[in-house]
Formats: sequence, structure tokens, C-alpha cells
Amino acid sequence: MQNIHRLIYRSPDIAWNTTTSHLLMIIRLPFAPQAIRIQAAKVLDEILLVVPRHLSNTGELQADVQRRVINVLAEQVVPDSMLPLHQQTSTSVELRRMGLETLHQILQGAGHTLVVGWETIFQMLGSVCRSSMSISGSFGAIQPTRHSSTDSIYGPPSLTIRTKPIPLGLGNPTEKSYNSLVKIAFQSLTLVCDSVSSLSPEHLRLCISTLGQFGHQADTNIALTAAASLLWSVSDAIQSKRKNVDEEPEYSELWMFLLLEVLGLCTDPRAEVRDGAIQTLFRTMQLYGATLSSETWEQCIWKVIFPLLDALTREIRNLTDPTQEHERSAEHAWDESKILALVSIGSIFSDFLVAKIMILDSFLKAWGVFVGHIQETILIDNRSVSPPALRCLEKGIKAFSAAEGVLRVRVMESLDRVWEAMDMLSSSATKRYNSPVDLENSPHQPFTQEGLVAYVDVIQSTRKTSRTMDGKEWDLKRLTRLMTILKGACRCFDSFEAILFNARISAVLTYPHSPDYRPDIDALPPVQVRICLLPRLLTDIHF
Repeated sequence: MQNIHRLIYRSPDIAWNTTTSHLLMIIRLPFAPQAIRIQAAKVLDEILLVVPRHLSNTGELQADVQRRVINVLAEQVVPDSMLPLHQQTSTSVELRRMGLETLHQILQGAGHTLVVGWETIFQMLGSVCRSSMSISGSFGAIQPTRHSSTDSIYGPPSLTIRTKPIPLGLGNPTEKSYNSLVKIAFQSLTLVCDSVSSLSPEHLRLCISTLGQFGHQADTNIALTAAASLLWSVSDAIQSKRKNVDEEPEYSELWMFLLLEVLGLCTDPRAEVRDGAIQTLFRTMQLYGATLSSETWEQCIWKVIFPLLDALTREIRNLTDPTQEHERSAEHAWDESKILALVSIGSIFSDFLVAKIMILDSFLKAWGVFVGHIQETILIDNRSVSPPALRCLEKGIKAFSAAEGVLRVRVMESLDRVWEAMDMLSSSATKRYNSPVDLENSPHQPFTQEGLVAYVDVIQSTRKTSRTMDGKEWDLKRLTRLMTILKGACRCFDSFEAILFNARISAVLTYPHSPDYRPDIDALPPVQVRICLLPRLLTDIHF
């Protein structure tokens, strides 16, 4: 106890500096026997654990001692010059593991009392993370550089003049030892997130960045927990801080920083991780959207939502050979991720389009970009993505119905943009193929019945909302074009076609190429069933 008292309450020059410097010197001495280095680490870690337990809350002294403890521990945990993991020896990795376990015990016992040192703590935790460049494309094991028994860590004998004996404990660390560092560090990070509300904005930013690093690690469970659970809890803590009007700008900026960090995980090669990140991203926006300022919503639209759609689309386009089985599987997984994003965007529109998004200065530009995304998706992406894309657009159109006052002008301009898109897409929705070869060589895939139904529903919603907002029917030119568009959307039979012609619907019903429907003379396909409901829509035309 007397020695501990000297370490804590006397000047560092008396005992602390001498003791810790000597132990660190032994720990870092590459030519010392492994057992000696391990023993030195045990002694040092024991000191670092005991000191905080005997430290009284005495203001300035408390902060000074805590800083000394954390700084010394960092010298054990963080390798010199931040060497890549594959350039470290098994002994150095073991010494780092011991230091991280010590950090975990400090956080467990005294984490709530820490007033300084958080920057160094996050540096220690982040030091175990590997960049995505050092991880294989399948997020498998790192392939460490192998050395023969006669090679030094600096190169083969032909390139290195050896003047000293080979360091003891030079063996290459295994993948298991790498993973143990990540797991121990992540346990400590989880402890930090449990009390994240006590962190300052600066430290919250470091916490978010560190979580983003763990979200890219090879262990899928850790990456998924970071992306879908811990980042969500940090978001919740940040939003609780925004209730203070004086602190709102600072925490709003911090919240956007978190969204951008989550966005970086939304294109992770692993479907589980990216889907978890996408869900976290939109769940956060949906839960707190009502409290966000117009400036924050501008950033959400232009810095989060659109870049996400662009990134997912780019990843799908970059798949080299969809004809191969593994590429088809990957393409399907990326399609599912984009569908998840589109469905989530539709929910955002349902809740906030009129109340928050339409009042933005850049709304009309943003709506045009969004409709352009939908057009491109329908024309180029796999057909499984088309119905969700159209349903997302439909949700936005239906949300317009709640607009009032001056917003009605914006609604009409937005609906005109939708009509232009549907008119342009009609050439693809009603295109006829004269032969299988013609179909195979087409740049566009044939529409499915589900896609055609969604296409027709978007047109119906556009016309219905237009009449609600404007109080007028579409002009004869547009109605005539509507009739023409409706002609080719599904395959029909002579008697049924005649009835529809008599009803002045001469259009969408003769599309024979849907890959998900086999012609049946006893039952109408989905698009025909839907268009059977159109007389109610098209016979009540008033000019």
C-alpha cells in the first residue's frame, strides 16, 4: 500500500516514471526472452489496475493520474509506428492482448469515473482494426506475410545484412490471435457505448468513428453489432441531447456525422452487415425526422439518400459476370439491399414528404433526381427491383394528397415530372418482341406482371392526385396518350380486347412477354384484372 501511495500521490518523477518506463522498455525489447517480456507486462498491468482503485476523487490529481495510467497503457497496446498486424510477432500480439484486457477491466471498474483520456482509449480500441484493403474480398482471413525460419522480419537474407540475433518469439501470429484482439477491444467499446450519454460531443465523434472501423472488420457478428445496434444506441443518445436548444446545432451536426458513418457500411460486401446498416440509417431518420430542421433534411436528402442509391446501383453494375452462379447470388443479394433501401425511402416519403421535404428550397430538383433514379432502375436493373421502385414512387405520389396552400403548385409540377417519366417508360412497358432472338438482344428486360401492375397503379395515382390538387381533368391529349400507353401492358384475348376497345381503353392489354406469367385461357393475368377496374377511372372523365 505504501508503494501504491507513492505511485499515486507523489510526484511522477519519484516512482511512477522510473517504474513504468523500465517495464515498458522490457516489454518493447524485441531480443528479450518472451517469458521476461510477458512477466514485465503482467507487473505493469497489475499496477495500472490497482492505481485507479486506490485513487480518491480529488479533482486535478484524479485527472492527472488517470491520464498517466491511460497513456502508459496505450504504449503497451498501440504498436510502434502503428505497424500493420501482419508485421507483428506472436509475442507482440500477446502483449497487446494483455493490455486490452487491462483496459477492459479498468472500464468495467472505473469507466464511469474517467474524466480524461478518452481520445487515447479510442485510439487503443481502433488500433486493432484492419482496413478493408487488408481483408480479402470475401471478408475472410488476412493473408500475413510469411517468413522462412532464416528470414528476418525486414526481408529475406539476400536483402538484409543481419547484425543481431533473431528476436525471440518471432513466430507469425495466427488469425485466431488477431481475432482475439478485435473481440477484446470490441467488448470494451460496448462498455463505452453503454454509458455513451456521458461523453462530450468531441468524444462522441471519436466513438462513432471507432464503431465505423469495427463495422468493417472480418468478424460478421462484430460488424453487424456495430452497424445495427451500437450505432443506433449512439444515435439515440445524440438525439436525447438535442432536446437542449442551446446544444441542438452541435448535436445535429454530430448526428449527421453518424449517418454518414452508417452510410459507409451500407455498401459492405456482406449482405447482413449492409442490410443492418441500411435499416439503422432509415430507422434513425424515420424516428427522429419530425424533430429535424430543414437544413438537416437537406443534408439527409443530398448527402445520405441519393448517395446511397448511387452506391448500391454502382455496386450492382460492377458485378462482372452475372452468368456465373456466385455472381448471380451476389447480384440477387445486392438487388435485395436496393429493394430494402427503396422500401425505406417510400416510408420516409409517407411520413415526411409534405411536412418536411416539400418545403425545402431544393425540393423540385431533388424530386427530379429521385424520379430519374426510378426511371434508371426500371430500365436497367433486374426486374425484381422494378415493382418496389414503382411502389416507392407511388407512396410519394399518394403523400402529395395531404399538401395544402402554396404547396399545391409544387405538387402539380412534381406530378408533371412523374407523367413524363411514365410516358418515357411506356416504350419499354409496351415494347413488342418479334422473336426470342429479338428479346434476347434487347437492352431492356421484359416487364413482369407485378411490374406492370405497379406501373399502371403509379399512373392511376398520378391522375387521381392531379385531379385532387387541381380540381380539373387531364386534357384530351394526355388522356389519349394514357389510352395508348395502357394498350400493351398485358396479353389479352380477342373477346376481352373488344370489350376494352368499346370502353375506349385500347392500350396496355396486349403485352405477351412477362417472364413470370404463363398464358391461361381460363383466367385473366394480373394486369388485365387491374385494368378491368379502370372503367370506373376512365368513364368518369369530366371536362
